[in-house]
Amino acid sequence: MAMAFVTDLTTEAQYKSEITDTPGTLQVIEVYQPWCGPSKAVQSTFKRLYFDLNDRPLKFYSAAADRLPFLKEYLGKCIPVFLFFKDGKQLEKVQGVQAPALNRLVLEHSAVKAAAGA
Repeated sequence: MAMAFVTDLTTEAQYKSEITDTPGTLQVIEVYQPWCGPSKAVQSTFKRLYFDLNDRPLKFYSAAADRLPFLKEYLGKCIPVFLFFKDGKQLEKVQGVQAPALNRLVLEHSAVKAAAGA
């Protein structure tokens, strides 16, 4: 069962409303294999980031590789893949559970940019 801080993406309509139609929010999607489910090892990292950065526009998702057409390329891989999206565009991809890289990218891409001239 997914924790409250991670939303499971299961349909194209949900992907569109959550990822492509949510400007300004960093979204991190863990792509997992249907036979093994989301990585338990990364759950503590996501949970800590979710609560530590609760003032930032940041959301975590999980999605089985066989559920959404654009994830088919990851089907059958043995390691999870983490996709970083913002403003409907993919920014980064991390293969495998690499907590330091996930931390760095979340901090970097979720930072609120200062207004020009501030």
